[in-house]
Amino acid sequence: MLFDDLPPEIHFLICGHLPQEARKSLVLVSKYFCELAIPSLYNTVYLPTRRRVISFQDTLLRHPHLSAHVRHVLISDRNRDEFHVVLPDFIVYWPQTHAERMLRRQRIREWLMNRDKELTTFRTALRHILALVSNRLQSLTLLHYEHSIRTLKDLLNFPLPNLEELTIRGDYPPLPRNLYLPKLKRLHLAAGDMPNPWASFSSLADGCPNLTHLRITEPLSCILSGVILAQALEVTFGMSRYDPETLAMPLERHTDGSMHFAPAPRLPPSLMELRLQPYPPEMSTLGMPYPDHTDMISRLKALEVRNNVFKLLPSNNENYVLSYSFDTAQRDWKSRMAGSAGCWAEPG
Repeated sequence: MLFDDLPPEIHFLICGHLPQEARKSLVLVSKYFCELAIPSLYNTVYLPTRRRVISFQDTLLRHPHLSAHVRHVLISDRNRDEFHVVLPDFIVYWPQTHAERMLRRQRIREWLMNRDKELTTFRTALRHILALVSNRLQSLTLLHYEHSIRTLKDLLNFPLPNLEELTIRGDYPPLPRNLYLPKLKRLHLAAGDMPNPWASFSSLADGCPNLTHLRITEPLSCILSGVILAQALEVTFGMSRYDPETLAMPLERHTDGSMHFAPAPRLPPSLMELRLQPYPPEMSTLGMPYPDHTDMISRLKALEVRNNVFKLLPSNNENYVLSYSFDTAQRDWKSRMAGSAGCWAEPG
């Protein structure tokens, strides 16, 4: 039987099993295969830079029907080869004359205006993409490396009824009170902290009824308040008494105007595993970890022994460059898309 005599269903299966690059090559040489491969080509979308995000938004504006095929997305504000200058040289240079000061002031003003325009374009593109694809998404990875972008604000307010896996890297906002991710099973929070992460745990308990796996990778609180981090987890697992002032829990206002502390942090009853990977320890001049880090690790190890859900992962001490770097995040994502464990693999 000739290839052309095979039914379209067989052609579709063949397209689905081809590597991504081979599918792209077929699309370029055959209009028939272009129409056939579109669903599989747009099933998994990889957007590792701002430029790619804006380009994909433009594609969806011209062909909105393509959004119906998207099921898995990785979005990053930069990749390993793209470093955005935070402060140009002329900002830190101190001018010597009045004319130089005026020129510097003008250049700073122009730089700020251009930067704000660029970031606004990126944020708009990101929100437009999610508005079109969120209802059908099964996995979403958001990587946020530039602190001032504030890309993550309100993104979890999009409807995500079919989302099963979510990774957020960067400074993320508090989880919304009305968070509802009914099918979410795996949540990975990396290299950042909410303004009060422990108060936000309750949002997971209420809004993620099927959450089974939670991973927290290198939260800033490991450095800033490691002992409080350990105590918060002890309280969460019922191993320590709840003291809202010690955990800096926020005050909340009742409808009658009275104030009260947020309730103790809690996790969904469906949770089977909570993994924590702390930062590598900062060393003193004597080459030893600081006492607060040692205390935090000892308490976390004790918690791991007493609780079957909590797992303490070893720090990333080898070739450490950046907390949950793009290379690591990309490797984990590609592993998950290939059906492997990714960041959920057993250590060792």
